[in-house]
Amino acid sequence: MLTITPTATLEQDAGQDLEVYAVINGRKVFLPADAKYVMQDRRGIWFYCKRKPRTSEGDWTPNKTSISCFTDGGYVRALKTETSVPWLDTCQRTVRVVARNSTRAPLEDEIQRI
Repeated sequence: MLTITPTATLEQDAGQDLEVYAVINGRKVFLPADAKYVMQDRRGIWFYCKRKPRTSEGDWTPNKTSISCFTDGGYVRALKTETSVPWLDTCQRTVRVVARNSTRAPLEDEIQRI
């Protein structure tokens, strides 16, 4: 039996020092801390990866993880939206924000919340 575990949430986890998210279809999707890029494939399924993705054989490179989260019915499903732009134009950086009460210093690609 195949089990899908959620890799993203639609609600913010207040207990973390680093908030990593992407805006997909007008909603904030909170991702794991190692997610640096998000992109959509030809079918409309969203993925994230740690390094800048490249294209290979008509798709994104295989070092990607599908973004899956709980639906309103309580099921875990891959995040899929309608394709509004060509799939090659969907690659974007995640937003990385360090919490206001965090003791860690932000890195060069992170924003400090004040």
